[in-house]
Amino acid sequence: MAGNRIKGITVEIGGDTTKLQTALKGVNTEIRNTQSQLRDVEKLLKLDPGNTELIVQKHRLLAQAVSETREKLETLKAAQQQADEALRNGTISQQQYDGLQREIVETEQRLRSLEEQANQSATALQKIGATGEKLQAVGDKVSGVGQKLLPVTGVVTGLGTAAVKTAADFDSAMSKGRLCPGRRDLILISSGTRPGRWVPKRSSLRLRRRMP
Repeated sequence: MAGNRIKGITVEIGGDTTKLQTALKGVNTEIRNTQSQLRDVEKLLKLDPGNTELIVQKHRLLAQAVSETREKLETLKAAQQQADEALRNGTISQQQYDGLQREIVETEQRLRSLEEQANQSATALQKIGATGEKLQAVGDKVSGVGQKLLPVTGVVTGLGTAAVKTAADFDSAMSKGRLCPGRRDLILISSGTRPGRWVPKRSSLRLRRRMP
């Protein structure tokens, strides 16, 4: 349809006169290729909306599409200036001129749409960047908490070691216990520098549990 709108219109570019269709052939091919890639990316994003790689690709392709469409519009605007004179001279018909105007309007609409999509894509990328920074900050805080917990962990470990040592000392004391002369049901319990005391053998286990 677009090709029919500008059919028969010639334009002078860089001193060379050529058909407008031919002048736009290269950029139209680039636009179609970019649009094809965009459709593929958007299809994949529907399945995985949060995919960072696809979001980045979409933003890059949108920027490329904006550039290509703007280039096309500039060529059409240059052709319009020449078409004004050609219409006055009768070189082109009113139908051809109107077709060129419609092609310009459509290209302008397409460019505005692409620019809007590109802005939305840029916002999405900024949110991804902000999220990444927040995650990094959280990671730093977690790391900091881990460092702060190290002294506490050391204290807990020290308490555990002390408890084990106390139990070991008690076992050692029990192993050195002496029977009371004339009272074989009693045993002398001592620990460290504390004075010993006589306790019934049957109570020794309970005493062991209570002993600091």
